[in-house]
Amino acid sequence: MTKYHFSGILIYTGLFFLFLLSIYGCSSVPEVTSFRNNNEIVIDGKQEDWGNTFTSIKDQNAAVAFRNDDENLYICFITSDNQKIVRILSSGLTIWLYPQDSKDVIGIQYPVRKSSEDFRSVVNGKGETMDPSDINGRIQRLLKVQNELIIVDENNIGIFSSSPDVDKGFRAKIGYAMNQLVYELKIPLTKNKDFTQLVFKANPQDNIRVKFESEKVQNKSSNDDQEGSRQGSGGGMGGHGGHGGNHGGMGNKKGGGSGNNDPIDYEFKVKLSSL
Repeated sequence: MTKYHFSGILIYTGLFFLFLLSIYGCSSVPEVTSFRNNNEIVIDGKQEDWGNTFTSIKDQNAAVAFRNDDENLYICFITSDNQKIVRILSSGLTIWLYPQDSKDVIGIQYPVRKSSEDFRSVVNGKGETMDPSDINGRIQRLLKVQNELIIVDENNIGIFSSSPDVDKGFRAKIGYAMNQLVYELKIPLTKNKDFTQLVFKANPQDNIRVKFESEKVQNKSSNDDQEGSRQGSGGGMGGHGGHGGNHGGMGNKKGGGSGNNDPIDYEFKVKLSSL
C-alpha cells in the first residue's frame, strides 16, 4: 500500500466520522438541569414557587422546569397557547420517564383522554354544547372532568391508577389563570419513604430522560374537546417562549409551533440534582 493510498483512506474515514457526527449532533435531545427542591414546591397548579427555573421550548409558546429532592421529582409545564391547552385537557397528556439504565420505563397519563360521554357532563343545564369561541369556559369545564391519574408501562398498559389529589405518591394539579395553563406533577423516586407501592426508579445525580406526548387526533373535522374514546390504560401519549430564566437547552420539538393543531412531542435529558 502506497503512502498516498493510505492517506486517502484516512481522509475518507475522517470525512465519514464527521458526517456521522453531524447527523447525530443535530438530532441530539436537549439537556437541562433539575434544581434542588428545598420544600419550596407545592403541587397546587400555580407557578410562583418555581421562580426562574423554567426552560423555554423554542417556538412553542411553552416552558418546562424540573426540581427534585431525595424522594421526589417535580415537573412543571406552562403554556398560554389555547390550542395546546384544549388538546391537553381533551386528548390527554402522557409524561414518559426513562431511568438512567433505560429499564422500568413508566408513563404518567394526566390528563386522561376523555370520551364524548364524559364531555356531556360539562355542558350547561340547557343541554347546549360548549361555545368554541369561549376558550376560558371550555377550559374550566374540561378541568372539571379530569379526576384520574394513570401509570402505564413501556407498552402503554395501565399498571396503577389513583386520584391526582392524593397526598402521598403521584400527585398532579392543573391550574388555569391569566390565559395560562400550569401543569404540575410530583413523582416518587426510589428513596421515597412514604410511598413504596410504585416509584420511578431514579436517584439524585442520575441522568434521566423525560418526554411529553399528546395523542394525535385522527378526525380533524371534530372539535378537540369532542374527540375519541377514553382509553383507561392506554390513552393519550404524552408550549410562550421566555417564561422565567432559561437554562440547559431549548425543548426538542416534533409537534408544531404555536397556534397549530399538531400533537405535543417534547423530549429532554434531565440531570437530577445531587443530595
